[in-house]
This record gives sequence, structure tokens and C-alpha cells, in this order.
Amino acid sequence: MKLTKSLSALALVLSLSAYAQSAFAIVHYIGSDGNWFNPANWSSGRVPSATSDVRIDGRAQVVIDPALGSSTVQVRDLTVGGDASLTGLPGVILGSRTELLQDNGAIVLRSGASTGENLIVAPFSDPDGCTSCSYVLNPTSQNKRTVLLKSSVTVDVGLGGTTAASLTKTGTGTLILNAGTGYHSTTTSDILVLDGQLHLSLYYGFQPRHGQRFQIFTANQTRTGRFLGLDEGGLVGCTDDNVGFYISYVGGDGNDVVLSAADTNPQTCLLLPAVQKVREAARSTAQSIGDLTSTAGGLLLPAVQKVRDAAR
Repeated sequence: MKLTKSLSALALVLSLSAYAQSAFAIVHYIGSDGNWFNPANWSSGRVPSATSDVRIDGRAQVVIDPALGSSTVQVRDLTVGGDASLTGLPGVILGSRTELLQDNGAIVLRSGASTGENLIVAPFSDPDGCTSCSYVLNPTSQNKRTVLLKSSVTVDVGLGGTTAASLTKTGTGTLILNAGTGYHSTTTSDILVLDGQLHLSLYYGFQPRHGQRFQIFTANQTRTGRFLGLDEGGLVGCTDDNVGFYISYVGGDGNDVVLSAADTNPQTCLLLPAVQKVREAARSTAQSIGDLTSTAGGLLLPAVQKVRDAAR
């Protein structure tokens, strides 16, 4: 019964999102310097607002840098597709009604947050999933009503500490973000549908230890599906000192996704993906957009697999 309700809700989300994209004019990114806050970079000649439907595609690499505008960005519907990427530097809160990731696109929030109704990582044109979509959560907080991850999706979860990132609202409606050093990413939704690949990355020099637990997805109502190749208790990957991460889909209140760290046989770890260490310099808020684009290397490329390991 729960699964039927979840699928019905998702079908409604997809149909409403498709209608929204056809009924409203879409603001396209047409620039070259990557600056979200440059009006010349947008087909409307204006920086997108809360009433804008935004599409970023091609090979565009767009960066939301709070130093160049605001730490809070609100749009109507957001689509990132093709080989494009949208990166929010630390402290950014990205709000939208529907956040859609297509094809080889990448949405990267670095110690930031995303809020809204729906996160859908799958193209409307192909119900079987993306070519190689990636969604990078490096210690960040996501709050969505519906989260749908399709079969070709790669989700890279960042761990930077033992406390979950959080996004709270004050009595006056101001959003307060707690994310950054000492936190790990967390996605909260009412309806959660899982599929695709799960990768892990470490930030801020964090070294997980045996016995630590990380709740990376919270489903307030229903959760269906699992990550590919990861049944209950499955081993996701190991750190370079042989601490393995074991997954549970019945953590929290019984339908949340939790990772448990445990010392693991080195021979077992050799057969698993290495948990990657992410370079600190690429996330510095002091860097300009040009510096970030030219020096971050694989960190801004669409595929999560191209994130570079600082230890190599």
C-alpha cells in the first residue's frame, strides 16, 4: 500500500514538473565566466529570481559564490543537464520547487543546503534513468518532500564529522544552516525512492573510527528501493586504514539509511571501492570563480568518479 502511494505521488510530481517546464519561459545559462550573479550570463538578461525556471546545460560550469552576491538563492524550477554542473560554495542555501538533474549533469553543494518540494535525478525522456548523473553531497543538508534517485545515478555522500548537517527555521522564517567542519551530509524527505550507486568521500581530514554511525537519509513517511549491490548490512567501502562502512535501510525510526563504521579485514577492503579524500583547497571561499574552475580539476567534472584523492 505504501509503495503504491509512493509511486502515485512520484507520477504526480513528474507530470506537474513537466507541465511547469512547458508552461513557463525557461531562463537559460548562456555565459562563459561561471558567475551565477552576472546578469549577462542569463538569456533573460537578469539574474534568476524566485519566479524563474532555470536550465543549465551543455558544458557550463556555474558557481554560486556568496562573496559575489548572496548566500541564499531561490528559483522556481531548476534543471541541470547535459555535461553541465552547478556548484554552491560553503554557506549557500539553494531553494527551488523542483530540482531536476539530467543526463551527465552534476549539482554540487559544498557545506551548503538545498530546500524545496522535489529532488528528481532522472531525465523525463528516459524512464530507466540518467546516462551517468551524479549528485554530490559534501557535508551538506537537503530537505525535500520527494527524493527520487534513478538507476544510473551516482550519489556521493560526504563525511566531515560525526554530527549531521541541519537546516532549521527561526520564528521569523529565517533559515539557519549548520554545515561544515565537523558535520556529515544528510538528506531529509517525506518520500524517498533509492536506486543507483552510492559512493563515499571524506572531508576536512576526517578519519572515521570503529563504532561511529552516520544517518545519511531520513524518510519521514516512506522509503522504497536500495542502492545497487548494497543489500541490508552491505559493505559500501573502506578507508585507507581499513575502516569499513556498512549500510542499513532500517536505521533511525525504521526506514532511514544509516552507515556504521567498523574495523574490517584488510583483504576484504582490497576488493571494495576506496573512500576518497577530497582536497581542501578546492572548497576555499577565498578562491575566485576562475581559480576554482581552473584549479579544482576533477572536483568540478560531472562524474563523481573523477573526484581526486588527496592521498595519491
